[in-house]
Amino acid sequence: MIRPEPPGANAAVEASRFWDGDFAGDGQVFAFGNKVLIAATKPPDHFPFPHATEDRIVVAGSNIAVLERLNTTQIVQSIAESVSASPLKAFGGHLVRAQSGKAQVPAGTNTASLGAIEIEPDEISFYSDVAANGRRRLRAVVEYEGLDYDFSVPADAAYRRFIDGEIAALKADAHASELIHVRLGLCRPFAAMPHSCYAQVNGLLFL
Repeated sequence: MIRPEPPGANAAVEASRFWDGDFAGDGQVFAFGNKVLIAATKPPDHFPFPHATEDRIVVAGSNIAVLERLNTTQIVQSIAESVSASPLKAFGGHLVRAQSGKAQVPAGTNTASLGAIEIEPDEISFYSDVAANGRRRLRAVVEYEGLDYDFSVPADAAYRRFIDGEIAALKADAHASELIHVRLGLCRPFAAMPHSCYAQVNGLLFL
């Protein structure tokens, strides 16, 4: 997996590492299901691990082309090789799980920051809490091999589903599925946790 970042992405300026609505989102080049051709380079040496493993900086002025829009069957086939046997293995054995179920990879670890697992519908549940700024947050508890992992869910589509239909909508999606593909990632360190990259759900595909 890779994480394409805009030309001029700066490791010290988080906002510079995200694409705006002209490039990312429904109907744009970086939309779910698009197979995209880019010209990109590895990040500068000062970009921190684990994210530097997948960070790729798109070459300024280069063309970004949508080669194909994959259907659900093609998407499932294309992501199959990204699936790991467990959350721990998704991050190269470096995922540290606390008693609370929250899990992190120590900042600076040279390992993957993106991964995936596949689970049965009864192995996931959802809940929400409220951040200090009043924003509602979505979380998922994934049961894997007898352990509960408590992940934040910043994934746009899942969060919109939550806001529109509450937890019940996601619960219904899960129960209607035979299998759930869970895209995992790591958040970057932040002021309150400068030495940890917490695991999160980057996407859910109900199969």
